[in-house]
Amino acid sequence: MSLRKLPLVGSGCICLLYTVLLLPAVAAAQWNIVTHQTAESEPQTKVAQTINEAGYTLEIYRDAGDTIRSRLTLTDGLIQLTDKSCPTFQIDKGKARNRSINDAPCISRSQWAEFILGQVKNDKVESPILLSLMNGINISFRFVLANGDYRETQFSLAGSKWAMTSVFGQNVTVTASQ
Repeated sequence: MSLRKLPLVGSGCICLLYTVLLLPAVAAAQWNIVTHQTAESEPQTKVAQTINEAGYTLEIYRDAGDTIRSRLTLTDGLIQLTDKSCPTFQIDKGKARNRSINDAPCISRSQWAEFILGQVKNDKVESPILLSLMNGINISFRFVLANGDYRETQFSLAGSKWAMTSVFGQNVTVTASQ
């Protein structure tokens, strides 16, 4: 039977089937794996990266010391973060935070802020924040700029689990706690 002779309902089913099969690929495409130098003293690093519609970048990576880090980078241009200021981040409707693990402050510069999310030990990471990033829907960042303005930006987390697993290693498991 040719496609032209299919009843309307049949061709509608085919369109629905294509949509269902292709939708996860489109959502996962928001996250990419890139390789670049994350710090001057470190070698090239695999990074899970997404860039939102406003041009902000979110990166998650495993550094040479097996520390899992996230970095929010501002858009190119004249905007800058307030000195020594940590953005607040919130995953879905969870608790808003502006600290790294163990209540450590973020590391911030004029164009970026970085949070420590966990440490890989024996191929395991205990981090409820990292687990939420891998399984959540979106993350919001709120921050004050050097000129006193306030900004908020969001990133979709669709596809983040695949990207982070690729960066950390397939053998690394992430849990909320022991």
